[in-house]
Amino acid sequence: MLPALPRNPMRLTEIQRQTVKRLAAEIFGADAHVRLFGSRVDDAKRGGDYDFLLETALDDADALIDRKIRLLAALHATPAFEDEKIDIVLMTPLSPRLEIFDVAVREGVAL
Repeated sequence: MLPALPRNPMRLTEIQRQTVKRLAAEIFGADAHVRLFGSRVDDAKRGGDYDFLLETALDDADALIDRKIRLLAALHATPAFEDEKIDIVLMTPLSPRLEIFDVAVREGVAL
């Protein structure tokens, strides 16, 4: 018997994971990277919103805002995230270096 693959601890279903990855790629491009961070990476916790760090090379402020709103709307339009609270933190070439980026990269789980 093959050994079990290590499981990433997180309270995100496979359908939700695939939905976020697909929509982020459609809206921000195939080079966008998404991490789940915050309370949802801890299987022992209950509740909490979905905190995502989205890394993108886009550097047009207007396009970034437009795409972030489009991604939030698209996620909320899916059964997987209907009525859920979702926060998306964008890390871009325009972003000042913020501590939340370090926390999300260090403690987050790549999707």
